[in-house]
Amino acid sequence: MLLKVSLIIAILASVGTLVLSHLQVATKVQNLKEELQTTVTERDSARQEAATAKNDFKKAKEQAEATAKQLAETQSNLEVAMSNWKTQQDRADKLEAAHKQATAELVETSRELSAWRALGIPLDQVRNRLAEADKIKLANEALNEEKKVMARKIEDLKRQLAPFIADKEAPPPVLPPVKGKVLAVDPKWDFVVINIGQKDGAVERGELLISRDGKLVAKVRIARVEQDRSIANILPEWKQAEVNEGDIVMN
Repeated sequence: MLLKVSLIIAILASVGTLVLSHLQVATKVQNLKEELQTTVTERDSARQEAATAKNDFKKAKEQAEATAKQLAETQSNLEVAMSNWKTQQDRADKLEAAHKQATAELVETSRELSAWRALGIPLDQVRNRLAEADKIKLANEALNEEKKVMARKIEDLKRQLAPFIADKEAPPPVLPPVKGKVLAVDPKWDFVVINIGQKDGAVERGELLISRDGKLVAKVRIARVEQDRSIANILPEWKQAEVNEGDIVMN
């Protein structure tokens, strides 16, 4: 009888040990599952962040390229506008000369009419001369009107060109301490797109230095400012080497 009781107790102890071991193993398995799930979640999150960063970089590069293209088109439009301005100026000069000539002819005709009246010139001849004088007067008035139109067009062109032909002797505005980099370069028109914008304190005609590996590469003057980027022209007299994307921009 005692042997049976001892045997039962031993069996129950073994079963208890097995149950306890099973519970410990189950707990470890559950912990491993949770750690695996956390690792998978973190991996997926890292992949998503990497994809988002790649997409943001692609968008930023596309925007920089679009801005560079837009500035190239603006430069081309500026050349066309300057050519048109010169054409209009030449035309205005010709109109001015024609106006002076017509005025002189009108004065001369008036003198001749006065002389004819004093000399008793026949009325039919005087009428012919007066008709010619009226034609000259009308032509002169038309020239004056066209001259006014040309003057307005020239003033409009001057206003459009003012930002590009501003007084170069005026000192550049002082910028706050800034530091950025070159996003895009147009070697044909010698301008760059930089990631320093209005939010950083950039203003038009402000000047910045471009460097690479601690050496001066060029100096630029800001021509156009946006919220988070600017377009700047490379100053020829300060250009030491070709500007590349990624070069440091600072003042």
